[in-house]
Amino acid sequence: MAQPSILELVGRIDNVTSADMESKINAALDGSPSALVLDFSGITFVSSIGLRVLLMASKRCRKQNAALALHSVAPPVVELFGVSGLQAFFPVYEGRDAALAAVALAGPGESVQP
Repeated sequence: MAQPSILELVGRIDNVTSADMESKINAALDGSPSALVLDFSGITFVSSIGLRVLLMASKRCRKQNAALALHSVAPPVVELFGVSGLQAFFPVYEGRDAALAAVALAGPGESVQP
């Protein structure tokens, strides 16, 4: 049975780093995990291009029937998800254990809800 893939992201997700972040996310999804858990504890900023990277990750997860969860997301980034109307695409959890528990409860292709 496939296991979740946990990816620790660091720095900013912007026009300078977006290609590298997208490559890392795609590499994690290439292994066909049951879920993708993104650790945002090291992320300090997400630009509009960063939102695109995350939307593409969400779309690929749905296509692969993999759950998606983010954890340890800084309040300004959570606020950005809300202001942009994209919070439904990015389930956010306080910590890694909560995110892993949520994706474990989700069936294949189901969205996880915080």
